[in-house]
Amino acid sequence: MEPKGVLRRYVREILWVHSQAPRVQMLLPETALTMALRLSGSASLQRAVLPGAVVSGHQETTRLVEHAANSSLLIVRFTEVGASAILHDRADLLYNRMEALDGVLPHRDAEDLQGLLAETVGLREQIRVVERFLLGRLRTEDRVPVPIERAARMLLESQGTTSIVALARAVGMSQSALERHFRATVGTTPKMLARLARLQGMCRLWDAGKSLTEIAADAGYSDQSHMVRDFRSFTGIAPKKFFQSGYSRNLPTFYK
Repeated sequence: MEPKGVLRRYVREILWVHSQAPRVQMLLPETALTMALRLSGSASLQRAVLPGAVVSGHQETTRLVEHAANSSLLIVRFTEVGASAILHDRADLLYNRMEALDGVLPHRDAEDLQGLLAETVGLREQIRVVERFLLGRLRTEDRVPVPIERAARMLLESQGTTSIVALARAVGMSQSALERHFRATVGTTPKMLARLARLQGMCRLWDAGKSLTEIAADAGYSDQSHMVRDFRSFTGIAPKKFFQSGYSRNLPTFYK
């Protein structure tokens, strides 16, 4: 579900993920932070049971999450600039980390949200609860810097092929200033976001039926070997083996 109105600038979508049977899901590194709110059941990461509400920063490698039977989650996928505005903190503090929501926000706020979700009947109403919570977190003093938002959008639209020099010139900032403000607002460096955008682009191209040779060319890699090395650095395995594995790499159930 795509939020409407002012929230669209900060939240890309809210997804409902339901697992009727136990399953293992491979999570690819994403270009933005995410928040997961458990509605039922349980999930574990590296055999450690996850809290009922967590926020995940940018990750350098894939992760395996085990979902118990009859478990469901609401996943809030922020835009690249949305998390810092809603969490009221530097997004890069969560780099390569996953934290319980009450370790990121005031304990009372996190507790109130989880309590409201538990008391609310119906998925549509639960999503409205989350949207109201997120809207309530927005403050005028937490406005997203427009040049940083533009820089992030340029990287995504070019699937990571825009150079940092060109990026800084386009948004009217020095490279050092761009790097500094970009990390604080987006949560990672422009270079890392470019790599993550390429990774996500590769997956979309594979899903569209492209061959690895075509993907390497379309994604802007110098050759297929370069693409394979970059992909391995995130997943630990070659692209073809990854795509043909039995792991569910995408969120399987979308609420519209």
